[in-house]
Amino acid sequence: MISIDKALLRQLLLIDRPWEVREYRFDARKRRCDVWVAPEVERGWFGRERKPALPAQTCSWRHLSMGSIHCHLHVALVQGQEHPGLEWLGEPGMPFTRALSQRVFAMFNQGVSLPSVCALMDLSLQDVWRYRYAIDSGKPSGVAEAPMPAPVLATPRAPWADEPGHPNVPDLTDPVWLRLLNADLGLDIKVLSLKLMLTRVRSQLELINDEEVRLLKLRELHRYFVKNERVLTHELAQLRQG
Repeated sequence: MISIDKALLRQLLLIDRPWEVREYRFDARKRRCDVWVAPEVERGWFGRERKPALPAQTCSWRHLSMGSIHCHLHVALVQGQEHPGLEWLGEPGMPFTRALSQRVFAMFNQGVSLPSVCALMDLSLQDVWRYRYAIDSGKPSGVAEAPMPAPVLATPRAPWADEPGHPNVPDLTDPVWLRLLNADLGLDIKVLSLKLMLTRVRSQLELINDEEVRLLKLRELHRYFVKNERVLTHELAQLRQG
């Protein structure tokens, strides 16, 4: 077991007052550091607590790694209190802190597969799958709202601002994708995998209120058409007619 200064550990994790590191356990062999965090307790003379701490529930999340060391945070949270903006906290029922969720979500946005996310970020498949299943089921993604606006039907663009190398696939921001996702645009679909994908995504969107996750679904649909452009000529011809 290796000793670490608690104040230094708090600085490395960007944990500010009124929070403090109560305890930690570092295992160099397993490349794992568990850190217990809780609100500071008011103390009087001789270190005695001035008032008892409010009852709290401990929530655990995987946090960003410190080099090759896996970091797991166990945070004492008072029920009913919210702490927006603290990236070392996570959402209830999610496996990752907000900071780590942002990294994983960014990879999903780039079309990185679950096994590749696990390999690149040294995460367990079980945790990544649990995170993906949670956001697909309507739970908050833990990701801050993106600075770029979502595509809006009322803001038309040139309809075929195409991706380089894919002249028949409309740009991601084209309103036709939202129309297709919302079933406002009916297609005669011949490719079974597209039928299955649209059914799955539309059923997920009924549960999803998180705008970032809805944009993720739109990107997945667009990416599907890019990858399968050659077999979707019949469907793309209908999209061109809008």
